[in-house]
Amino acid sequence: MSKQRALARAEREAAAKRRADAARAGQRKRSAAQRRRERRTLTWRRLRLWQHGPSFQRRRETLGALFTLVMATLLLVFLFTGSLTYIVVTALVFVVAGPVLVLIFFDRRRR
Repeated sequence: MSKQRALARAEREAAAKRRADAARAGQRKRSAAQRRRERRTLTWRRLRLWQHGPSFQRRRETLGALFTLVMATLLLVFLFTGSLTYIVVTALVFVVAGPVLVLIFFDRRRR
């Protein structure tokens, strides 16, 4: 009877050890999946903050206003001169002087 008990106890201990190992492996798997989800969520949150931060709407409206101003100027140049050469020269002036004009009129760091 003692050998049967010892054998049964050994089987129970082996089964308990297998269950504990399986539980640890499952926990590691769940933990790794949780870390992946958190890392993915954090990456997505950083990306979304970069795209649509607090200044996104203001910047989009400012660029829209600037683009409208440029297009209106090109239209006026066309209406007054009727020359494609003057339109191209005006567009080149905007391309070259555009960043300077943006810094002069729309830079908020100096205000």
